[in-house]
Amino acid sequence: MAITALATGVMQAHAEYVYSHDGLTIKPTAELTYGMFYSDKSYQNPESESHKYWHEIYAKYGAKANYDLANSSLYASLVGISSATLGDGDAGNLTTGDEHRTSVDEWKIGFRNAKSDQENATIDLNIGRQNVVVGDGFIVAGDALNMGKGIADELDRGGGYYLAARRSFDFTTVLDFKPIDELATRWMYLESDNKAQNKAKLWLTDWQYTKPKYDLGLTYLQITDLDDPFNETDRKDLKDVAVRGKTKLNEQLGISGEFVHQDKKSDNENAWYLGINYTFDQVKYTPNLSYRYSSFSESYDPLFYGNTDAGFGTWFQGEVAGNYAGPFNSNARIHQISLQASVKENLHLGLLAYRFETIKKTYENLDGHEIDAFAIWSPTKQINVIPLIGFYKPKKDIENKGSQVSDNKTNTYAQLILQYLY
Repeated sequence: MAITALATGVMQAHAEYVYSHDGLTIKPTAELTYGMFYSDKSYQNPESESHKYWHEIYAKYGAKANYDLANSSLYASLVGISSATLGDGDAGNLTTGDEHRTSVDEWKIGFRNAKSDQENATIDLNIGRQNVVVGDGFIVAGDALNMGKGIADELDRGGGYYLAARRSFDFTTVLDFKPIDELATRWMYLESDNKAQNKAKLWLTDWQYTKPKYDLGLTYLQITDLDDPFNETDRKDLKDVAVRGKTKLNEQLGISGEFVHQDKKSDNENAWYLGINYTFDQVKYTPNLSYRYSSFSESYDPLFYGNTDAGFGTWFQGEVAGNYAGPFNSNARIHQISLQASVKENLHLGLLAYRFETIKKTYENLDGHEIDAFAIWSPTKQINVIPLIGFYKPKKDIENKGSQVSDNKTNTYAQLILQYLY
C-alpha cells in the first residue's frame, strides 16, 4: 500500500490554466497510475497459492477553482476516481483481483486571507473530503488503507491496495493558522468511512516551528468515535501525543526523530524513530546515505500511517514486509539503510535494506531481512516510470508463527508502475 510519491528532485507535472477571467481561475486535474506486480511468495493465508501476479490501476479526474478577492481568495475542488485490481490479487491476500469502483475522491471548499499567488496567508479554512497528511506521515498520511475482498466483502474499497488509490477522509474540517512566520498550526476534525479503520472519527492539532537549521513539531490526536461497539480494537478514546524534530548539523549531515506516547484503555504504548543522513556533496551525483532505527511497542496502534512525498521507505518499510508480510509498524524494531542519488535531472536511483525484529514472539515471529532497488525515470514532465525489484527473507514461515506461505526461503518481488500526471 505504498503510495507512488516521487522522490525529491524528480520532475513533477503542473496543470495549466484553461480558464482565467476577473480573478477566477479553473484548471483540470488528472492522474492515471497503473501498476504491474509479481511476488514469488504470498502471505497471511496458508491456503493461498505461493506466487501472485496482479495489476492495479486508478484514474483521478476533476477540476480545481480559485477566485481572488481584494485581499483574500475562495477555492474549491471536485475530483472523481475509478480504480480496480485484476489478476490473482495481491501477495498479502487482501484483494482477490475482482475489485473495482468509481466514486467521488475529493470535494473541498475553502477560504484563505491571501490571494492564490501569495504564500503569506495566516488563515486557511476548508471543509470537504480530502487527503490529510500530518508531519511526515508517522501517525496520519491520509485514509489510505485500501482493502479488497480477501478478508471480507464489506471491507472492499474498490481496488488499488498497493497504490493506495483512495486516500481521502470522508469528511474533514481543516484550519491552518500561522500566527508568526516561524509557527504553523493546524486544527483538524477527520471522519473516516473506511470499515477497515472502523470508521474512526478523530480530532487533532499539529504545531510546526521552523527555523533555517531546524524545526520542531508537536501533535495531539484523539479518537472521538468509531464503529466498534465492543472495543475489540482498543481504539475507544485512544490518544496520541507526539513530538518530532529535525536539524542540519552542517551542509552534509542531518538528524531527525519522533516519539509518540499512546494512551489506550488497556495500556500505554509508544513508538519512535531516529534517523541520520549524510549527503556526499563533493561526489558525483551527490548521493545520500541514511540510517534509521524505528521501534513500535507490542500493542502500538499505527492508525493512519503511510508514505509521503519522500517516496519509498517512508512508513511502509520494505515493499514486501511493509505491504504484505508484516510487521505493519507494531510489535517491531526496524533497521533501515538507504542509498539514493539523482544521476540525471530526470532519473533517480535508490537502494533500501531492512532488518526486522519482532519484540514479543509469543504469537508471531516476523523477523526477516529485505533489500529493494528502484528507479524513478521521468521521460517527460507528465510521465513517470518506476521499476522496483525486492528480495525478502523471513526467519519463519506461516506454519511456525511467520506469515510466508509454504517455506521461509527468499522471495523475489518485482513491480513496474507507470504514471501520467496532468
